[in-house]
Amino acid sequence: MSILMNILKQLLVERDIFTDIIKWISRKEAIILVGSRQVGKTSLLYLLIRHLVKKMNIPSEDIFYLDLERMEALEVVNAGVESIINYISEQSPTDTKKYVFIDEIQYLDNPSNILKILVDHYSDRIKIFATGSSALTIKKKFQDSLVGRKITFEIFSLNFKEFLVFKKEKRLKEIIEKNESLNIVKSISEISHNKLSNYYFEYSLFGGYPAIVLIDGYAEKRKYLDDIHISYVRKDINTIFSLENVTAFNKVIKLLALNIGNLVNIQEISKEVGIARQTIEKYFFILENTYICRFVQPYFTNKKKEIVKMPKVYFYDTGLRNRIINDFRKVEDRVDAGALIENTVFKNLLKRVENKENIKFWRMKYGVEVDFVIDEEKLLPIEVKLKDTKMVPSGIAAFLHNYNSREAVVLNKKSTMKMKEFKFMPFYVV
Repeated sequence: MSILMNILKQLLVERDIFTDIIKWISRKEAIILVGSRQVGKTSLLYLLIRHLVKKMNIPSEDIFYLDLERMEALEVVNAGVESIINYISEQSPTDTKKYVFIDEIQYLDNPSNILKILVDHYSDRIKIFATGSSALTIKKKFQDSLVGRKITFEIFSLNFKEFLVFKKEKRLKEIIEKNESLNIVKSISEISHNKLSNYYFEYSLFGGYPAIVLIDGYAEKRKYLDDIHISYVRKDINTIFSLENVTAFNKVIKLLALNIGNLVNIQEISKEVGIARQTIEKYFFILENTYICRFVQPYFTNKKKEIVKMPKVYFYDTGLRNRIINDFRKVEDRVDAGALIENTVFKNLLKRVENKENIKFWRMKYGVEVDFVIDEEKLLPIEVKLKDTKMVPSGIAAFLHNYNSREAVVLNKKSTMKMKEFKFMPFYVV
């Protein structure tokens, strides 16, 4: 129980997704949090434990935290449901509901069977919470869909609003929220704008891993990103997926990092790295399912005129991306500044959509394009400009003409205005 006492003493900052997760506590389904290393999954487990104790008055003796990176915990859970039940009964023999937290569930030999039995036969007595660092590994080990037995939440590194909360700048977060719906355009004072811009550039440079946001020194931030990168390649990739050619894999990641916001041509990458197309496709699959890259698909209705196959690539965390290319120059001094801000906007669009598949881009075969198209109930084209602008981009104009969309958003450095169907806003409000 000393582990729980240490958890309850920690200073923890709530994430936006936390309110969605706690709605499922009283349900029978196992709650699964998936995401890459260091994005804050374990901290969310700690927050859930604190919520149980302080908000729901659950006795600490009825809460169990099992870190599967610790061999003794892995042995208990891997031995099966009976082993888990026996362990819980030994530690807490009272006839009350137990809450079991399993960290890094991908290390189990057969998580699917264990969860299925626990939910089907013990959900009135045991509530399961679990995390996993690799969606791909979890999918492979979940031999059936577990429909009706689990609810899965994808956890990403901090969005910009969360970043501001971690920086203890809640007032700046509130300023953003006034414009966040993209339906209201409100001017922002020069002082607040400068603060938000500076924070946004720091966020673009070092990303949103919670531990890194809380570190002040640039050198320390870089060192922490080094550790995350090495841990990802050695643990999540080399160990779990047993890659034969780690050097080629690293070359592919670097090529993608150098080309964020650009179309991805698998054939060209295959030639440059010197490995088969099928291997490149396998690497892409791994990168997406370990929450490193996202390959954004094109929006189209006219196959003759529009790009329909090649995706664009973005990284889920720009700090890790900058570590991969080893470039931490200030945003103002970079040749890739536009692409970096565009990638940062992509990261923050994730919180706006129900399904990340709904974030797309649009491009005509003769070159005119729109950076992002939110494909939900209504189409919303979004263009990102690094500098201040009040000009309607040609891509946005062409998209509205082709699809009769009623509104469009131009994100830029500072301009805040509404002109007919066009809204101009600073990129940090998304």
